[in-house]
Amino acid sequence: MKTLDPARPPEPFFEMLRAARERLLVLDYDGTLAPFTPRREDATLYPGIAPLLVGIQQQGTRIAFVTGRPAADLAARIPLQGVEIFGAHGQEHLAPCGHLTRAALAPSSQQWLDASAARIKAAGFEHALERKYGTVAIHWRHEQPDGRVRLEELACDIARKLPADVRGLAFDGGYEFRVSGRDKGTAVADLVARHPQAIMAYLGDDLTDEDAFTALPPAGLGVLVRERLRDTRAHLWLRPPDELHAFLKSWITAAKP
Repeated sequence: MKTLDPARPPEPFFEMLRAARERLLVLDYDGTLAPFTPRREDATLYPGIAPLLVGIQQQGTRIAFVTGRPAADLAARIPLQGVEIFGAHGQEHLAPCGHLTRAALAPSSQQWLDASAARIKAAGFEHALERKYGTVAIHWRHEQPDGRVRLEELACDIARKLPADVRGLAFDGGYEFRVSGRDKGTAVADLVARHPQAIMAYLGDDLTDEDAFTALPPAGLGVLVRERLRDTRAHLWLRPPDELHAFLKSWITAAKP
């Protein structure tokens, strides 16, 4: 565990957490709570994480997830009930009661995403394609070097003619095309607006999580969870899974009645 911002060591945060009337733990999934796998459908929580999350929730901490996965997909992977999930980078919202809402998409944007996905399939990379609401993603983390080069070239070529409301964004192990307007930062901003008194932390690993770190309130703690440190706006860096375990156990200790 390494403090990245000397003005924001973790000890004062846990002191605030101990005294808080409301606590909010916001989590990414892939790369943060679950290791990356060659097949995205095989990604499961690191051993020992599930009981810690259950314990945190049982103590009264509100838990929310902000993920690139579809919200319903993530809901089926976590051992918790009654949590809030922002899926597809905030394009979807699954309320604790199970009600799913989606941001509106312009027909022209949907058509462009469909055409881009068809182009990726036609190039022989259907296995590397991921379709989510409002998003087309290409994954090359587990490609052989020649396949990765071809996918990177294809992504660059597609990105040359983006519609005005579609962004091209790199992430750790791929590239995605996403309709603008919602991201992990807007999801966190929504939570902050609805829970202004909560002491909160956000745990994430990817470049897409930087928007979430930026959207945290002044007392919030941004935690980068990954094997290797990179440039980040987070305040703390953890290596999974051992340091992730230690952080969640510290949360349980601080939140004890």
